[in-house]
Amino acid sequence: EYVCGDKGVKCSWGRAINVANRYVYASQPERDRVIIISKVQMVVVDVVSTDKYPVELFHVPHLDQVWILNWRSTNNTGIKTIQVIRDAGQKRKHHTVHPEPIDGHFDLVKGLFIPSPDQELSHYSFKYGYATHTNQRGLYKLDLVNLRYTRSVDLTPYNCVPTQIQFSALCEYFMMIYSNLTIYFSDGLVIMECLEPVTNRPTGQLILDYLTDTVVGTKPNLPGIPYISPDSRKLVTLDRTNSGATLIVQEITENGLMFSFDVKTTLNISDVTFYPSQTTHSYDIYARKVEIITGVGKAVAMKLTKWNNPNRPISGSGLFGQYMVTPASEALFVINGRSRTVNCEIGAVNHPSAVVWTTLKFH
Repeated sequence: EYVCGDKGVKCSWGRAINVANRYVYASQPERDRVIIISKVQMVVVDVVSTDKYPVELFHVPHLDQVWILNWRSTNNTGIKTIQVIRDAGQKRKHHTVHPEPIDGHFDLVKGLFIPSPDQELSHYSFKYGYATHTNQRGLYKLDLVNLRYTRSVDLTPYNCVPTQIQFSALCEYFMMIYSNLTIYFSDGLVIMECLEPVTNRPTGQLILDYLTDTVVGTKPNLPGIPYISPDSRKLVTLDRTNSGATLIVQEITENGLMFSFDVKTTLNISDVTFYPSQTTHSYDIYARKVEIITGVGKAVAMKLTKWNNPNRPISGSGLFGQYMVTPASEALFVINGRSRTVNCEIGAVNHPSAVVWTTLKFH
C-alpha cells in the first residue's frame, strides 16, 4: 500500500532504471513522484516529488544524475517539463531541480534525449543531450553538467522533426578521419528518426556530428526507430508496418553508416535488445537468423500498456551476461541467450510492464 497507494488501487508505472547498482528508480506518473528502492534492503528508501505525471527516466552515471521527463498529462503531448535529480546514487535525501530555461521562459518540451549509460566504451563520457519541441524542425542542445541549453540546431532544410535519437561513441575513428580531411573533428555521432511536421509522415534518418551538430549524412528513404549496440558499432532500425516489420542493420564505420543486411518478418516486433554473439565479435539481435524462441507465454494486451511502454519489453543482463528477461501477460520468463531457450518461468505476476537488471556482488 505504501508503494501503490490505497488498497485495491493498481500501480501505474512509467519507467524504471538501475542507478549505481545501489538503487532502482521508478516513476509513478499518476502519483507525481519517483520512488527510490534500495537494491540491498528491498524497500523504498526515498520518495521524490516531481512535476505532474513523471514518466521517462534517464541515468547519467559519470555525473550521478537522473533526468526526468514529466508529461504533465496522461497524453504524450508537447507540454512536458524536465527535472534533474543530482547525486542520484548517494545515500541522502533527494530532490529535483529544473534546467535553466531558454531565454528566461519556462520551457515546455516534446521530447528529451540523453545518451544511454549502456555504451560499452565506458571511458567516454557524453556531455550533451537534446530536447525537442512540438512540430519544430530542430533540436535544443543541453549541457548536462551545467543544466542549461547551449544552442539550437536548425533541421528545416531536411524537413526533420526528431522523434527518436541514438548516440554513437565511436569518437576516435571520426576524430581521425575528419582531422585528416581538415574539415572538423567529431566527438561521436547522433542518429535520429525524422518525421514531417503536423502530418507525422516519416522523412528518414539523419546523422549529426555530436560535437558540432553538423549534418554528416542523410537517409531519407529509411524510416523507423533506431537502436544502437553497446559497442556503438551497429545500428538497427526497426520499421513497423501493418503487415509486420523490417529490421535494417547498418555498420558504423570511419566513413559513416554502411548497410549490412535487413530482415523482413510478418511478426509484430515489440522491442529490441542486444546479446553478445558466440560466433563473432559482435552482437545477436533478437532476431538475426529469425529463430523463434517458443514457450515465452502470451504478451500483455496492447490496451493494457500505458506511457508508451512496449507491450513486451525485453532486457539483457549486461555486456557479459548470459540471460535476458521478458514479461508475459501473467508471468516473467528468463531466456538463456546461449542455448536460445527458456531458462525458467516466474508465475503469478499480474501484467508486468517494466524490467530492471541489477548486479549483486557476493563477497
